[in-house]
Amino acid sequence: MENNKSDIMAIFSIATKHVLSTKGIRQNAIAKSLNIGTTTLNNYITGRREGDETTRRRIADRLGWNYEKLLELGQWILSGNPPENFYPSFVNLTKKELFESGADNTLSPELPHSETNRPDYILNQNTEVFISVPKFAARLSGDHGSFQDTDLIESNMMFHKNFLMKHGNPDQMALFEVIGNSMNPFLYNGDVVLVNLSKNNYTDIIDGKAYAFREDQTVKVKRLSLQGAKLIATSENSLLYPPYTVDTENFSLIGEVLWVGHEVN
Repeated sequence: MENNKSDIMAIFSIATKHVLSTKGIRQNAIAKSLNIGTTTLNNYITGRREGDETTRRRIADRLGWNYEKLLELGQWILSGNPPENFYPSFVNLTKKELFESGADNTLSPELPHSETNRPDYILNQNTEVFISVPKFAARLSGDHGSFQDTDLIESNMMFHKNFLMKHGNPDQMALFEVIGNSMNPFLYNGDVVLVNLSKNNYTDIIDGKAYAFREDQTVKVKRLSLQGAKLIATSENSLLYPPYTVDTENFSLIGEVLWVGHEVN
């Protein structure tokens, strides 16, 4: 496809113009982010100027599109097909081990100091805009009781790529269900939380933020704060569940809670 310059200009032009019109993106904003003039960008988009492949790829990226998929859209439109009926082909993505730094970041008390070898799993997802995040069958305890601990991935949820990347590496994020009521009204029994697994060191703790962590043989979710040498865990429902000092000898941080999802009654 790259060998025929006139074809590339026409395909790229019609695809970018469609995306710009449907998304309402302003050309001057893209030009500024690419550090090129608005007129120069307009020449690329209208096909008056071809430019090189690197520039076209950068423009596609600013539009939120994979370059090859953008060209597929252009071909689709030029073939007389309605652009609204175009669906980029789905790709197989092998998502690798989420907990790469060992069992201190896992949910398996049976493996306290060993590597966890979870099998890879295949996801079908549109990686242009959305990223699939695994939901583990493990349950985070909001109370002081027991929990269900397993490495089994029971489902997946799609999140917008921009949202995840704003907070870090999407490959280091996972979903868990909360059991218990100590975090009401912030978290309710049955809520799903998105956890950033890369925030797993003491230095990552921001006072008052919610974190998933393991204490003894229980995985919990609480608000954490450092008070001198002490680590304090606070429940939202502090009258029934008073703050307490975490046993740091038997503690490992799993990650920061980024997002909460629950059903509306």
